[in-house]
Amino acid sequence: MVVTIRFMRMQDYTTETGFLPHLECASVQEAVAALVAPLVDSGDVADGAELVDEVMRREAEGSTAIGDGLVIPHARFAGVREIRLSVATLARPLEMPSADGRPVDVVILLVGPVGDPRRMLQVLARLARLVKSPPFLEDLRGAESPDHLREVFISV
Repeated sequence: MVVTIRFMRMQDYTTETGFLPHLECASVQEAVAALVAPLVDSGDVADGAELVDEVMRREAEGSTAIGDGLVIPHARFAGVREIRLSVATLARPLEMPSADGRPVDVVILLVGPVGDPRRMLQVLARLARLVKSPPFLEDLRGAESPDHLREVFISV
């Protein structure tokens, strides 16, 4: 038996339009809605409003702000066909409960289908490893355009 191990590439879970640098928003819900919109536009999500509601329901159960200015709102949702990521840096940080009390200025949305929790956990674990590298988050924050933000995110 031959086992093939495939390196997980973050670009496999993104859309070209899912990168929003310097997003203007007043709440995490607004940021999530902005990050869901490209997934709706690409056809990856059937009902954006329901997905935003599900992500925010999950966020209400416990904040996904993990510290260092990062929040990773995530949810499994019946209206999502594939695991998808969208990324935003915020023009102004948001105050919200986090592990270190630092305001949030990077939002990485992770959504996936209801039927594949194992794969989604693998992507979440990969994200957790990536964000532990201080240059990664700083490079995301320094991105000036959607293309640059995407390049930084998928280059790891």
